[in-house]
Amino acid sequence: MSILHVLHSKTSRRQRTAAFLALVVAAVAPLAGCAESMNASEVTGPIITIGIAYDRPGVAMELSGNLTGLDVDVAQYVAHRLGYAKNQISWREASNADRDELLKKGDVNMIVGVHADLDGTTDDIEFSQPYVNSAQDLMVRTSDSDTITELSDLKGKSICTVDGSVAPGVAEAIKKAGATTITTSSYSECVTALLSGTTDAVEGDDLVLAGIVENSGSGMMHLLNTPLTTVGYGIALPAGDAKLRDNVDDALQRMVDDGSWDASVKANINLEGFALNSAIAKS
Repeated sequence: MSILHVLHSKTSRRQRTAAFLALVVAAVAPLAGCAESMNASEVTGPIITIGIAYDRPGVAMELSGNLTGLDVDVAQYVAHRLGYAKNQISWREASNADRDELLKKGDVNMIVGVHADLDGTTDDIEFSQPYVNSAQDLMVRTSDSDTITELSDLKGKSICTVDGSVAPGVAEAIKKAGATTITTSSYSECVTALLSGTTDAVEGDDLVLAGIVENSGSGMMHLLNTPLTTVGYGIALPAGDAKLRDNVDDALQRMVDDGSWDASVKANINLEGFALNSAIAKS
């Protein structure tokens, strides 16, 4: 019986919690692909290496060697427009905290699903146009739904944040509310802390939190729907590669124009009452 089946079956709360914890902390293995060389933009060679998160249900989730989610679809679409077939994509686990080092060392050609800086670049990174805007929200245990309905209710309590994922101003808002924070390297670690009682809430991007809530299928967690701020999701690229950036931007625009974006959102983001729109308007 699979973990997801256990989460949806008539099991005890302890069994469901244990099953979901097993899901979010499952070990992951790098994927690799190789094929005949196809040159595109400034990325050349038999494969294109794309950094992506591995622990974001509905957005970018690795399970049993397979990657699924909205960001995965975005990555594959962009890679295809650059001239790479699906089996020419080599995946590399990455996060906001990792992006500078991975790109600087040349370990990846791009990283999909990271917060784009407001000015579009940093010293070491160039960003595509944002392809989605995500509010930063809070996720709590459903058992605390009567006592925690907004940030101010977390005074004297703990909030888990993911390293490199906290937008400007959010840390200050949390401190002002009188809450403390613990920082982890991934959303899965924050979910583990929340369900085990180590922390009282998880702060993060609403599309990621919505995917976690929807895919848990257990009713143990829910979004507060009290946005703290909004951030743009973009594709991080090596600094100075304007040609690659322009080609990526063109691919993102085409994904919206031909309906592939809407199809991916419908297939991957299914939490009732949660809506997600592209940051890119149809041309």
